[in-house]
Amino acid sequence: MQQNNPVFPDLKGKRILITGASSGIGAGMAKVLAEAGCRLVLHYHANPEGLSRTLDSIKDTGVEVETVQSDFSQLSSIKPFFEKAWAAFAGLDGLVNNAGVITKSLSLKDDEADAYDYTLAVNLQAPYRLSTLFAKYCIAAEQSGVIVNNSSIHGQATCEWFAAYGSSKAGLDALTKVHAVEWGQYGIRVNSLAPGVVPVERTFDVLYQPAMEKKWVGAIPVGRYGTVEDMGMATAYLLSDATSWMTGSVLTLDGGLIARGNYPKRD
Repeated sequence: MQQNNPVFPDLKGKRILITGASSGIGAGMAKVLAEAGCRLVLHYHANPEGLSRTLDSIKDTGVEVETVQSDFSQLSSIKPFFEKAWAAFAGLDGLVNNAGVITKSLSLKDDEADAYDYTLAVNLQAPYRLSTLFAKYCIAAEQSGVIVNNSSIHGQATCEWFAAYGSSKAGLDALTKVHAVEWGQYGIRVNSLAPGVVPVERTFDVLYQPAMEKKWVGAIPVGRYGTVEDMGMATAYLLSDATSWMTGSVLTLDGGLIARGNYPKRD
């Protein structure tokens, strides 16, 4: 039986493409949007087992779901991928550019820019191409649309080891603003979601080690990590009519981590 989320009733029946839905934040987005009654096209790259877990988590909602595989580092695959996603429900109402890679690499050890180029291909070029295709198809169909780019607080404040990742997310935030300006006239809204520290499958064990949890949670003013469901609710908000006059914005969800700044903690 379908369990609709009463907080965003206008999302019921909306056709939403979520990239990177096989685990982590993408899986949390899928769960919340399924509960809101959306029809979902879920993308995955190389984790079919994870995608199966995502599908299991939403099967009780009864929503329609289609899945499409693609490797976004192969940029030539993006157009045929998008065409399949658009055709799944004879169109899309929303695009969530969630798929990405977190690259940790010192610049001096990546002097040939292999990690840098790969990161920007997946995290920035793929969202650019997908968003542009989405806009073209919406305009041709004479319909409105909504794009949510999953960015990061690293787009606003970053640190060593994150030259590639930080660049890609700062670029994604800038791209969000440009696309919002270019496509507002067509009824297409574009916003970014900027998560802070959100434990996911590959980071649970590390982030919940007592010393690590004390270090990170102690620096977060609200006193806890974020959850994938928090990110899913924020995504639903950005897709919904509640933000119908919001475009070109970056919505930061980090428990106050970067708002506090790099000051010594005062007792």
